[in-house]
Amino acid sequence: MRERTAGVVPIHHQIADSIRDRILGGELQPGDSIPSVGELCEEWNCAPGSARTAISVLKNEGLITGGRGRPATVRRPPTRIRLSIATTQSAKDLVLRPESERRVKGAIEMTAGLTLADVISTHKYNVISANEELAEEFSIEAETPLLRRAYEMTEKATGKRISWSISYIPRFLIESNGKLLDENNEPWPGGHMHQLYTVGIEIDHFVRSITAVEPSPGDRQKWGMDSGVPLLYVRSRSVDIGGRVVELSDAAYPADRTEITFVDKLDRWPSDSIPEK
Repeated sequence: MRERTAGVVPIHHQIADSIRDRILGGELQPGDSIPSVGELCEEWNCAPGSARTAISVLKNEGLITGGRGRPATVRRPPTRIRLSIATTQSAKDLVLRPESERRVKGAIEMTAGLTLADVISTHKYNVISANEELAEEFSIEAETPLLRRAYEMTEKATGKRISWSISYIPRFLIESNGKLLDENNEPWPGGHMHQLYTVGIEIDHFVRSITAVEPSPGDRQKWGMDSGVPLLYVRSRSVDIGGRVVELSDAAYPADRTEITFVDKLDRWPSDSIPEK
């Protein structure tokens, strides 16, 4: 819910407030053109610079799109990716399913509703030495070898990036299964949790933290993002049933197409502690 600009309002904010009200009120629908600079100048008796600034305000808020020769239009909401506890549990349940099922139902199908046939998947493995930050995350010595894995998926139909992440795992945890060190075995049926399963590691829970950053022009182009939309960076720590952080991943998600659901389950009070009605 966006509020109208308070106080003594410059003309460009008055224009932006008026157009915003029309968009949020449903008068202007996704794909509809907004008034041109000339039309705004005539309607508001203002200079072209004020009209252009008003349009920039709405672009920066992510309400409209256009520019570089294209007329400004109301922005169409993108398809949302839903990240939730349920999705994570589904991924764990999948580990124990037959390989034929694991091959056709991975993370991209669960989150984006696409199949591997719809995307171009790239993955790059290399071994690095843990810096102080990563060593602290894993409670290991600095310089311990880590397997670093970079993943990117691009939608074939649009050429736009739909997922990107970097994963780190202490090499000593998985080197008993040489297949886990070879990027040519990607995409792995059943994903990361099944990879860990093959070396006897069961994930108990995840600890996630989220930050928002302003994307670079290059990032906006890769994701197909409009101005005014931040990137959400989600750091996920995979904790095994022994309490160890066994994998750390950093993933990026455009904020306008990502819905993150948090569920906090609370223990019940003892039945004898609840007052009678």
